[in-house]
Amino acid sequence: MTEQSPRTRGVSRRRVVAGSLALLSLPALPAWAEGIRNRVSMFRRTFPVQPDVADAEVLVNIVLRGRAPVPDLIELKLPVLAENGDSIPLTFDIRCSFEGNDWPKTVHVFVLGNPFPEVARYHYGPWNGSALTEMRFRMLQTSDVVLVAEMADGRAATARQNVEVLLGACGG
Repeated sequence: MTEQSPRTRGVSRRRVVAGSLALLSLPALPAWAEGIRNRVSMFRRTFPVQPDVADAEVLVNIVLRGRAPVPDLIELKLPVLAENGDSIPLTFDIRCSFEGNDWPKTVHVFVLGNPFPEVARYHYGPWNGSALTEMRFRMLQTSDVVLVAEMADGRAATARQNVEVLLGACGG
């Protein structure tokens, strides 16, 4: 019978001590994770992001890339008045045939008065057959909601509507 070296044996003193220390440190994990969460939360409160409508308009123009928007391509259904900014319903459809290059590649949804203005981005393909989309989003304050549709053939379309918010969300 050959003798095994301590490294090839299954149990060693070093492994028992390391395992015991790992088990003893498990109860401290939640406190450690909470400390990190509190630091991140404090960072957010220290450096709040304020909405900037001018910066949001720049984002919309970046997506448009200088293209002239095609009129009446986006059908938008959005309330004019929202009592609560926590859940604003939005329904939109892109008027296209989904044949050849007549389909939307990407639809961007911007809320210009939010701290982070792009609230959604939808990607479509010719296999979708329809771009009818329903969603809900949050609004901090009364502002414009802007949709930008980038079509597969290079065209772009926009739709814009102002929504008045009585009670804001997003920490407002």
